[in-house]
Amino acid sequence: MKARIPTIFLLIITSHWGYSQSSSLAGQVLDETGEVVPGAFVQLQSDEATTSDNDGFFEFTNIQPGEYLLQVSFLGYKAYVQAVNLKPGESMSTRVVLHEAPTELRTVTVSGKSINAELKESVASISLIDAKALHSRSVNAPDLLNSVPGVRVRQSGGMGNDTEVSIQGLTGNQVKMFVDGIPMDLLFPVDELGFGPSLAMLPVNHLERMEVYKGAVPVSLGSDALGGAINIVTRKEFQDFIEVTAAHSSFNTWQTTLSAAKRWDSGVRLAVSTYFASSENDYRLDEVKIINDFGNPEIISATKFHDRFRNHLIKGELGLLNKKWADEVKVSFVAAGLYDEIQHNFEMRQPYGKALNLASSYSSAIQYEKAELIDRLDVSIYLGLNKIRTAFIDTTSNIYDWQGKVIGTKSYGGEITTSQNDLQYNGENIASRVNLTYKLSPTSKVVFNAMASRFNRKGTDPIAATFYGEDYFKLPVRIEKLVSGLSLEQKFFKGQLTSASAVKAYHYRSEGFAIENDEPSVIAQERFQPGISQLVKWNASRYLLTKASYEYATRMPGRVESLGDFSSAINANPALKPETSHNVNVGGRYKRNLWSVELNGFYRKVRDIIILQAVPPPVLSKYENLLRVKIAGVESQLSFTPFEWLSVSTSMTYQDIRNQSEKASAGVSSDRYLGARLPNRPYLFGHGEVQSRFDDLFRSHDKLQAWWSVNYVEEFFRYWEIDGRKEDKLTVPSQWVQHIGLAYTGAADQLTLSLEVQNLFDVLAYDNFRVQKPGRSFHVKVKYHITKP
Repeated sequence: MKARIPTIFLLIITSHWGYSQSSSLAGQVLDETGEVVPGAFVQLQSDEATTSDNDGFFEFTNIQPGEYLLQVSFLGYKAYVQAVNLKPGESMSTRVVLHEAPTELRTVTVSGKSINAELKESVASISLIDAKALHSRSVNAPDLLNSVPGVRVRQSGGMGNDTEVSIQGLTGNQVKMFVDGIPMDLLFPVDELGFGPSLAMLPVNHLERMEVYKGAVPVSLGSDALGGAINIVTRKEFQDFIEVTAAHSSFNTWQTTLSAAKRWDSGVRLAVSTYFASSENDYRLDEVKIINDFGNPEIISATKFHDRFRNHLIKGELGLLNKKWADEVKVSFVAAGLYDEIQHNFEMRQPYGKALNLASSYSSAIQYEKAELIDRLDVSIYLGLNKIRTAFIDTTSNIYDWQGKVIGTKSYGGEITTSQNDLQYNGENIASRVNLTYKLSPTSKVVFNAMASRFNRKGTDPIAATFYGEDYFKLPVRIEKLVSGLSLEQKFFKGQLTSASAVKAYHYRSEGFAIENDEPSVIAQERFQPGISQLVKWNASRYLLTKASYEYATRMPGRVESLGDFSSAINANPALKPETSHNVNVGGRYKRNLWSVELNGFYRKVRDIIILQAVPPPVLSKYENLLRVKIAGVESQLSFTPFEWLSVSTSMTYQDIRNQSEKASAGVSSDRYLGARLPNRPYLFGHGEVQSRFDDLFRSHDKLQAWWSVNYVEEFFRYWEIDGRKEDKLTVPSQWVQHIGLAYTGAADQLTLSLEVQNLFDVLAYDNFRVQKPGRSFHVKVKYHITKP
């Protein structure tokens, strides 16, 4: 935002340049809904012209005082004209609001809206995160998601630790994540290591935006998402640029990125990006238990000693742009790897000293996109191959305490498993996607999407083979999925009413093995499940937008759930049924130039939730369809921009998740928990942020950004609320975790230095089962960016 500097500071600053009498004019271009308009043509009379940047800002400097005519134009909007009178030495700021003037040329519609604006105003229930605006900050992908109403990211520690994402009460595998429209589990070892390490391979500086779909998921995202989806869109800048970042923070954490792109007149484009991160994660833990020298339990504070995390990523793209036969065709290659030490079990009761995970991923893909390949038909095709190698190492029998001391030795097994493990897995994913969009008329279109994938995996574990007498991991596992969808989108009443109807088909086939009476047997499973959705959007006025949606959603069993994981003592269950849910969303947004408010309600009725039926080793546990739940909630968001240099936003979510499982289907002896709130899940949480921006503070074209944010979670029970006495119940306490930061960018937007303090007041922060997260941390980040004019 452009800001006028108070007179006293202006006098001090301008005195540095010898009391120059030249003037300047700066401003921001917005549409009538308050969205920024990048790339608008801005002219001051006939002798000065520029374009608005990615944030809608423009600026004219060293202007002679006098009267001028400011003219702003952009495709799809009415021309803007404003008379300005610049006085000697004046730095004037202004806000330009463009009003839409759609133009139809038969089957071609010209629209000047940004991609973000178009997505927000689409028929889908969606929240957007503009990652580009946060490239100067020391944040990661989970931090960004926690700012979205209805979304809660729960982490079991620092960088690279277990991460669980929930959207409107549904969580874990029920929420699907995508990278540029491709399911993340086809690109990274999500099923093997979880979302945490995989998200850590995607630095914010490599991202364009994050799209959070709530309720009905569009057919263009071809996957079996039960409770919403998150599409992470990577940067696709078509300018020539080089960008380098380096960041250091507490707990010996380092992060570096390098990105560069070159485009030739022939249409050839080459892009390269790299990322490296490392953290000791050696933060202090409070209230952990050890056995002291007298043999008595003692509560102490200790430092994590076995939680080191490292990862790296290298990505290359070679493409051809703007040809008659293709808008873009490109080949890409990604190599990534990680090293992840395991510090403790899921409740932080038992520390480990040697167990760790290793992983590497190699992906290659070819993509083709063409609008109007033939009359009114847009085509997008993807074909990719991904090889994933993982290792789980648990070879010591030592027992460690929280001070890192060996206090005993097990008679058999490793720190985590019954057998000890040196497990090596080799997996291969082949995936293809076809997306077709056919415009039936200027107000209606049909979208077809099909996503097919095939996964094969083999492994070996010589240590476990010695224990069990056979290397079961050598037995092959194969999973095939085909998710297809067809949607019809129509607009009525001059675009005020939009309807999108869709049908989906989920086909799943797997082959693996189960262990019965210490003997392996080949198993196979095949499932088919239909799905439907209906979405409606109503532009009630130029300020009020309302949406409603219903979806009958399906999630097929995952790899581990249906085929087991012998290293975790989990047996296969080929009889698992898909999870299903009836999802309803209703909401609206009222937006003026200076403020906006959004309110959404949601309801979920979920059946056949897959739960691990755990039993003590050496008996193998198994996943079962045991749980039914009902979820009802409401989320709200308020944004306010009282001045051009100041913005305030806040959001709050309430969700009531109730057990609806009867004893006949839940594997319990009574209906005691019927209707009870599910434990270990937050029901009330929120986020708030204040941002300010000052331009031309110390010199022309520089800017200073400052921010303060807070995350709030209300106290919730770790176990069933109806069990035990109130004073004895274990809870995760209420939390207010605050962050502050500053970022200064020099002239020409080249060099940025940011300073940030996270968890400012060093409060105890928890997510799952009171597993402690990092305390106060200090962050410094440098970014250097050069763009070809």
